[in-house]
Amino acid sequence: MYCTGCGTGISGGSRYCPHCGVATGTHGFTAQTGNPNRVFRRPRDEGKIAGVCAGIARYLGVDVTLVRIVMIVLALWPPGVGLIIYVVCWIVMPKDPLLIPPAQSVQAQSAPVPSP
Repeated sequence: MYCTGCGTGISGGSRYCPHCGVATGTHGFTAQTGNPNRVFRRPRDEGKIAGVCAGIARYLGVDVTLVRIVMIVLALWPPGVGLIIYVVCWIVMPKDPLLIPPAQSVQAQSAPVPSP
């Protein structure tokens, strides 16, 4: 693979050119499997109230505390905007799927029946 900015050869796993810093574009919104790399969902176990701030932080790749502070500031000024955004995101954002381990096949072990 060659850099589109400077033309030097770079490895296929690089996100940025090590010489000029231009993004290679190979790691965008989809992973190598074809599934989205960043998913806009509320986590089941990381949230304080509904997980909205944790989901936004995970999607943007920033610290959840920063997102919570921004939401509090938006709730205070302009009045109510952060609250409206939070409620709308609560309604729109789906929760992470519940991860249930696959059922194990339980084989009935035939124990010998004791004779009287």
